[in-house]
Parts: sequence; C-alpha cells; structure tokens
Amino acid sequence: MPQRGHRKKRIGQSMSSAGGISASTIKSWFQYRCERKTRYEIMSDSELAAVPITPDVREQLWADLGIDFENRVVDALSDTAQQSVLRPGKSDKFLSENLTIAFLKGLRPEKFATQLNLRPKSDPFELLDTGLELRRTFPDLVRVDRSKEVPVFTVIDIKATRHATAFHKAQVAYYVRILEAAISELDISAEMDKEGEVWRIADNGSAEGAEYQTDRFNLSPYLRMVDDFLANTIKSIFAKRVNAAEDQTFFHIYFKCEQCKFLEHCQRKIAPSVNPGLRDVSAIPGMSHDAKRTLLDLGIDNVRKLSTADGLAKFHGVGWSLQRRATSFLERARAQLNSEVKRTSQEHTYLMPPRVDVAFFLSVDHDPVDDTIAAIGLSIVRNVKGNEDDREIVVIEDGKRRSEVDGIVSVLGHLIAEMTKIDTHNKEVATEDRLTAHIFFYENAEATNLHKAVARHLEDPRIRTGLINIVRLFPPEDVVPEPEFRGAHHLPATIVRNVLEQLYALPVSVAYDLRQTSNALFASGLIAHAYKPKEEFERPFSSLLALDVVRALREGKLKSISKADIELDVASRLQATAAMVDWLFQEDEKCAQTGQPRLLRLIKKPFAFHESFDPLNAEDLDILQALELLQNRAGMLETLINLAQHSDTRRDRGQCIAGLSILSIGDVSGKGRPRKRLTFKVPTESQDSDIRPGDFDLILHDDNPDVRLDPSCWEQCKVDYWEPSQSTHSGTLTVSMPRDIFEDELFQEMLRRAEHKPVWHIDRRFFDVNCERAANFIRNLAEASGL
Repeated sequence: MPQRGHRKKRIGQSMSSAGGISASTIKSWFQYRCERKTRYEIMSDSELAAVPITPDVREQLWADLGIDFENRVVDALSDTAQQSVLRPGKSDKFLSENLTIAFLKGLRPEKFATQLNLRPKSDPFELLDTGLELRRTFPDLVRVDRSKEVPVFTVIDIKATRHATAFHKAQVAYYVRILEAAISELDISAEMDKEGEVWRIADNGSAEGAEYQTDRFNLSPYLRMVDDFLANTIKSIFAKRVNAAEDQTFFHIYFKCEQCKFLEHCQRKIAPSVNPGLRDVSAIPGMSHDAKRTLLDLGIDNVRKLSTADGLAKFHGVGWSLQRRATSFLERARAQLNSEVKRTSQEHTYLMPPRVDVAFFLSVDHDPVDDTIAAIGLSIVRNVKGNEDDREIVVIEDGKRRSEVDGIVSVLGHLIAEMTKIDTHNKEVATEDRLTAHIFFYENAEATNLHKAVARHLEDPRIRTGLINIVRLFPPEDVVPEPEFRGAHHLPATIVRNVLEQLYALPVSVAYDLRQTSNALFASGLIAHAYKPKEEFERPFSSLLALDVVRALREGKLKSISKADIELDVASRLQATAAMVDWLFQEDEKCAQTGQPRLLRLIKKPFAFHESFDPLNAEDLDILQALELLQNRAGMLETLINLAQHSDTRRDRGQCIAGLSILSIGDVSGKGRPRKRLTFKVPTESQDSDIRPGDFDLILHDDNPDVRLDPSCWEQCKVDYWEPSQSTHSGTLTVSMPRDIFEDELFQEMLRRAEHKPVWHIDRRFFDVNCERAANFIRNLAEASGL
C-alpha cells in the first residue's frame, strides 16, 4: 500500500507496552464498532509482535491536532482564570499521583486540573476474572465546584472537532466511572456532575485558535452504554483468540478505516496482489458489517464463493438489507473475479440524461477541521466530446470564512454567468436550436459540502445578490426528474458514481474512489483519461484531498507538494469524471443505434432560469404549491428507479410478481363497466411477493421498458388483483381489467409479443390522488385572496 501522505513521519513508539483497556478503547469501539481493532488495542506490544501485527505508529494527524488544540485551550484557560488550572510540570506529560490526590481532596486551590493521573486499585467493572486490566487514565480536564455542601466534579473532554459525537460522550462517561472509583478509594465525600462536557472548536472559530464551544450533555445514557460494553461486549471480544496460527476477530474494511493504525494489516486480505477469488468479501464495494456477518454465517468468506452464490437473496437467514443488494454483490464479485467491467442487471437509470449540449463538472474538497472548502474546481465542456472549453480552480490556502466565500463566488459566479448565456440563447432561437445543460459531481459528498458552504455565507452581500440564481441551480431538494414549477425547470446535478454503480459492476474495491473506478475503465480501453494521483494524494477510500494534504497546506508545512500540484490534482479529477460521462453517453447512443433500450432516461429540456418564481419573494401559497409538486415528483422518481431495475432484483425485493404465464382469459359477469379476467401461473420464486390481493395501483406488463418506465402507459395496463382465496401460494393468481383497456392497442401488442410465454409481470405504479387536488385547492385560495 502506498504511503499515506504526511502521516509517514515517525514519532517513536506511541503504544503502551502493556495491554489493557483505556479511554481510547472506549472511544474507538463506539466510533468504529470494530471487534478486531478493539481486540488489537487491548493487546500488549509483545502479543502483537508475536502474531505478527505491526501497527502504524507514525504521526496521526487527528491526534496531533487534538493535542495542539487542547494545549491552546488550557493555556487560554490558565490566563483567563488567574492560573487556576493545575497542570503537569514542563517535563511531565501528566500529573503525579500525589498532585492528583491533593486536587481531589481539596488540598489544592485550583478550580481545574488537566491530565489527572487515575488508576483505581479496585475493579469497578469486575474484569479481574477475565484477565483484562485498566490502563492509567488521564482526563483532559476536570473542574471542581467547592461552593456546595460537598464538592462536585465535572469531567471535560477537549476535542479539535466541530461536532460532539456519541463516541466523544462515551469517552467522557468512561472518565467519570474511573474518577468515581478513584474518589471512592480515597474515601472523599463528593458528587459527580450529572452532566458531562465536550469543549470543541467554536462554530465561528478556527482550528488554529483557542476559542472553544461547550456542549453539555446528560451522562446517564452514555454511562449505561459504557457499563454494558465493559460488562458484556469487551469480555466476548477478549475471548477471541489472536495468535500466529489463527485470528478469530471479525473485521470489515470500509471508509472509516482510513485513520486506523491497523489498516495496512487488514488490507492484506483484499490487496491487488491477492488472487481475486481469495480476497475477503470486504473487497466488494457497498458491503456492510451486517451483510458480511451474514455471509460468513453462510460460509461465504471470499470473493469466489460470493460470485457463485446464485439465489443468495433466497438463502435462509438473509436479512432484508442483504436481500435487497444480493444481486449487485454477486455482479461486483464476478467483475472482480474476472477483472472486467460488466453490465449490471439494472438496465436503465433515471439519474442522468442521454445527452447534454453543455456539461458543467464540479469538484469540491472540504476541510473538516476548519469546516470550510479547501479547493473548488469547475470544468465546462460544450457538446460533450471530451474537449474541455473552460476551467477554473481555486485552492483556498487558509481556513478563513472570507477566503472560502471568495472562492465560492468566483467559481459559482463563473458557472452562473455561463448559465445566463445559455438562458439568453434559448430565448432567442428556435426550439430545435435550444441547448440543454447539466451539472456533474463524482461523489455525493461534493454536492453536499458545496450546499453547506453556500448556506454558511448567506450574510455575504455577494451571496445574497446571487442567491436567486444559486437557488435556481440547486433546488431545495435533490429531486430527479426535474421538478417543474410554472413551466420552469430546476437544474439538479448528477452524481456520476451513483450512475456507474447502477449500470456497471467494476473490478474495484471502493466505488467512491475515482482513482480505482477511472483506472478500471481506462485499463479496459473504455475511457481516454484516468485519474492517476501523485503518491501524496493517494487515499484508500476516496479521491478527494486527504486531510493531511489540506492541513499541511493551511499550516504551511507542504514540502513535497505545492499549490500547483493541488490544482493539477483537481484538474485531473475533473478530466477523469468528464471522460466517464462521455463514455456513458457513447454507451447509451450505441444502445439506441442497435435497437436496444437506452441506458439513460432522465429527460432534459432546454435550460431556462425561472421567470415568475422568485424564491426570495415567493408568496406562501406559491411555496406550498411548489412543495406539493416536489413531493409528488419525488414519489414518481422513487417508483421509476425501482421499476428501472431488473425483474429478478424487483422480484427478490418482493416488489414484483415476475415470470407469470397466462392460463386463461375470460369475461367477468356483473353490472358496471365490462371487464376481463386473466388467470396466471406463478413460478415458485415469485410466490413470496409483498404484492397482495386488494392492493391498489398495480400494472400488468411484459417487462418492456418502454411500457413499465413510461407513466403515460400505466393507465392502459392497470389491473385489480382479486379473488383473495387464490393467493400466490396456490401457484395461480387472477387479475381483472376493464375490457376497453384489454382491447386497447397497447395491451394487444403485449399479448402478441408474449404468445403465452412466462413474461408477464405485476408491479406497483405511482399514483398520487392528492397532488392535483391540493394544487387546485391552493390555486383557489390564491384566487380568492387576490394573490
């Protein structure tokens, strides 16, 4: 595995030679829930070396950031509190036991103490019979209030983060339990504060400063979490054997593992050098902890076994989540096994249009410490032939909010100016000469971080002035197909990774990683440019700028890389994304030319800004109508995405009764609209469907995508599933439909195509009975009030 940026700098042996439980063990468990990581962390250095397991003891950036921030906060606290913080000596890392006891007993005048030295001699968690031990514990900060009848101690953890998470709070709860035991052993009459505190980077503060924000929280639920973990979970983890001959610990490799010191050890199981068939199932993109546990229970522990697990969705003990993704896991396993790009069973996607005249590619890198954008890039490609016409990349070298908004205004201003040109062009030319336009990101996180960044700067006059255009570009919800309001269309973005995952199984272990996906396509001769980063930019789970690079840039520590290198890296990512989009357009066009169903089904209309809807000055009734329509379109989208999937996938999820063959067709006697009755034979694999007699909004079709994916056809193939006594478990089912629909050309054409073959399918359509009524009601309200 390549070196991970600046974390390669060694700082010496950072682990204690002795094993046992520490506050970091608690934090780690509730952050990662990784059995292997926890088991390794409670082993001694000698035990690890005997396996052998060699942890990465190089500089960990997050740890350094935390220590530096903590020191600055304590320094500032000492200054403002008139030296009322008890601190270790300059040459010491923590307080001595004597100073710790003196502070707890009230023999010291300070209100705060940092790095108390706590190691109870008793066993507060009843661990002695297991062989586990408690390591020394050093809380960041403890405050004492001696104004009450008995002193009250409050435990404070100082974190270089923007958000106090559950695992931070669990660590505070562990400190509380250890402090309680120490106070009890010293026979001190005192109380623990019922609330804990996390001091984190202030919302408007800087990671390089000392300004902090206090998050107080109720300790009770976190104390219960810690108590349960130490009473039950840790004992079962400790019981797992780890030695040179075997390792019984459960592990799963995914994006959270990036900062783990044992990552390189675990990655040996999925490394490119390992035979693809023998790789651990963690190598399959999208695999979750629960899915892997289920597969292991089924005896499926490598890629080869998974690739041959046909019918996995029907295996006993397979939960809903794995059942839903079983088909895609099998396809991805086969792609890895054969080192080839394979089409998935999903024949279509509604997440991307079949062509656009102007494509805008955006790249957004985020610094989670400063909570600002680190780099933002824009590439404009006209006629989408892979030739870039225009580009702008802004690297934001400091974490100041002013610098961030300057970068956003520059790049988005460029984008909006181009969109304005397209809007003007489309108003002046004939319909056939109007241009379509679309925005593309590679990762979901990029779009999310850009939206949040814009929201952070609503007070900036440049953002306020251009807000209407930004809202026009980025609607309040990510809804596709485009929501229409008063004849105008929003311009949502496509996340390219999502389209690739729907349509193709790639021989990669991380689909989030543009490096892996683009190089897999490049190696297969499918795209002209792949993202091949310099070693310092390479990450195992993403292609966005690593925290190491961002922090080194902002702290002036860059040595082997420069600002120009970052700009080249962003440009390469934009180019690789554009190459993949161009390839997807070409593949869709090939399907159309050969008479196959098209891959890309998002309908794009020529771009136009809103004319009559001003989001800044909208009336309440306007907003209600827009929201009602957005909700309707979101429901339609969900239905279309489900129907776009292969019939086997829909069937395995219980959303479709597939592979029906006609047994008989007859008339339905009775009053009312004449109807036809159709009885079908149901194959065994379709007899567990969630569709039941009496369900509404069902359509009967021959799985032709031009029927099932065209909402205008649904009325011509809707049916009622009736005769509850004839359930799917009897092997037959009966539906009825109006005779005029049965005799309509659409249904008769399906009958001619079918010729009694087992090709009939029943699916749910989307039908919103309330949308039109609500819209009419809102319009009536507007007219009545004179709006």
